[in-house]
Amino acid sequence: MARALSSPSPLHLELSHLHLHLTSSFLISISRSYELQARSLHKAHQAYALGHNFRGHTLETAKPIGSPIPVAIYPTLSVFTLAIGLVITAFFFIYEATSSRKNRSLGMELASATVASVFLGFGSLFLLLASGVYV
Repeated sequence: MARALSSPSPLHLELSHLHLHLTSSFLISISRSYELQARSLHKAHQAYALGHNFRGHTLETAKPIGSPIPVAIYPTLSVFTLAIGLVITAFFFIYEATSSRKNRSLGMELASATVASVFLGFGSLFLLLASGVYV
């Protein structure tokens, strides 16, 4: 009982034509995107070969990033800022030890502690920079 092959219906032909059209459109869009990527990579490679970065500036004109403070004065800055911070810290401890609880001022304590911590922090930073530990 062999079944006779019938001709495809018009709907079946239309669906297969639509499937073929969508598949070819998808493949064309993929090939276009790869072509655009290849063009941009080629342009980037040409710019790099010519010595340009990607913003149009030449690499020779780029300025190096440097410290706003000369490296030669790092040791001096570390000594002075650490000394100031230690003096203010000593003042804070003397103030706490010599004043009674009723005479203490919270504003004075916070101000001296804040100023001391800022000076000690910058002093530590410049000490590390002066010794070659770039943080």
